[in-house]
Amino acid sequence: MRNAPQIIHVNTSQAFGGLELYTVLLIQKLIENGIKTCLYCLPGSKIEIEAHKLGIKTISGYKQARISLKDIRKLRKITIAENYQIIHTHTRQDVWLASLALFGLPDKKHIFSLYMSAPSKKDFIHKFIYSKIHAITSSSVILNERIKLNYPIPKEQVFLLRYGRDLSIYQKNQREREEYRKKFNITSDEKAIITMCRIDPGKGIKEFAEAFLLLPTEIRKKVHFIIMGEPTLDHIDAAGNKIFEPQAKQLYEWLQDYIANPEVMGRIHLVPFQANFVPFLNASDLFVLATYKETYSLSVLDAMAMGLPVIGTNSGGTPEQVLNNERGLLVEPKNSHAIANAIAEYVISPEKILEHGEKAKNWVYTEHNWKKKISELLNLYYSCLEKQNAHTSI
Repeated sequence: MRNAPQIIHVNTSQAFGGLELYTVLLIQKLIENGIKTCLYCLPGSKIEIEAHKLGIKTISGYKQARISLKDIRKLRKITIAENYQIIHTHTRQDVWLASLALFGLPDKKHIFSLYMSAPSKKDFIHKFIYSKIHAITSSSVILNERIKLNYPIPKEQVFLLRYGRDLSIYQKNQREREEYRKKFNITSDEKAIITMCRIDPGKGIKEFAEAFLLLPTEIRKKVHFIIMGEPTLDHIDAAGNKIFEPQAKQLYEWLQDYIANPEVMGRIHLVPFQANFVPFLNASDLFVLATYKETYSLSVLDAMAMGLPVIGTNSGGTPEQVLNNERGLLVEPKNSHAIANAIAEYVISPEKILEHGEKAKNWVYTEHNWKKKISELLNLYYSCLEKQNAHTSI
């Protein structure tokens, strides 16, 4: 019988969105499966707060920097002292930290989960840093191909591990649906169209909002838009105040002005980030992901798990998730007219909402359940450690 590996996860992000939330949920699932693990993060960060809520042990770092000698020394010391066999990183910044902390420790392994894009990393410095990684995982076939092309790592060290989702939480509830729709004055014969993402120009929020006024007048009377999210966080100041990135803050202010337009008022609703977002999906009929180039969206999986078809952009990893005219509709990025046309198509053909929504749900339940994800991840952990043991015994 194999001994359970001991893992230290590293995520020093100050922001909090899908990536950070997924990190703590992954750790929670590993703990439930008997794995000794913890999270190395920044003190006072939102990810630390959420980890504590779930009873996850955290270790405080110092600052988010590509090269922080204090962090390198501390991570190295803890890894040795507490016999963590694997460091699992979740951001590109943390790859540098872990690779340098593990320098000269051949019995320790470094696994990196990539959630974003994969630009070229083949310069001399990156070749050195990425030579200390034993495996890279992503949830996307498309992203994995880019990793193999652009990253200085053998192709056989790139693995497809789909995101895990707790599918038991995505339950339809008619009473709750009516209750939430009533908050927004959405009647039973109207369609609620929701997006969930950071309020950031690259997320296509402006194009989504603009699509409302591009709908035919008779369609406008039948829909409500719900925009859930907050501006992209730049940092938290010494007083604990959130300081948002200027372009994100500017977009949020534009949104506030836009929804006050008499032609829009009462039809587009701004909602801050919600840890419990399921009731909002339950209250909705369609999901829109208007991002310019999304790698592989967790919010799309959440929407599909609730049986919602997705209108997504034909870029990045979104086509892999949506599969045009199968689990949703694909539109060109940065195109408000295309979003409006797709919404109108669904409103005019409500049977298509049911058909695409059912196919979307079936796909997520097959590909993205936690049992499958944890099993595959543990096999990867064991495989990395067993290769080391085999090498050592020769």
